[in-house]
Amino acid sequence: MLDASTTVARHPRVVFRRLGGETGGVVLHLGTAAYHGVNEMGALVFSLLDGTPTVGALIENVRQRLDDAPPELDSDLAEFLAGLAARDLILVGGDAAPVTP
Repeated sequence: MLDASTTVARHPRVVFRRLGGETGGVVLHLGTAAYHGVNEMGALVFSLLDGTPTVGALIENVRQRLDDAPPELDSDLAEFLAGLAARDLILVGGDAAPVTP
């Protein structure tokens, strides 16, 4: 499980697009050509990844956008982020440093 100080960033070979309405979004890994669908919460997380450098900051940012955040939000989001990392869709820790061209 990731802790609050763990840095996170979208993988540089990943593209995210939000779908219309409140139906979530789609994530494409350009290196593997694999598509991954995400629900509305997943779409929110992906939309916040680029401006939120740590797991704790990302969770707090999501919490502020929800009217009635559930108590298990922290652990659910940390588990979701760990799943994204396992699929090589995000970078964590030292790998999450900004990529320079």
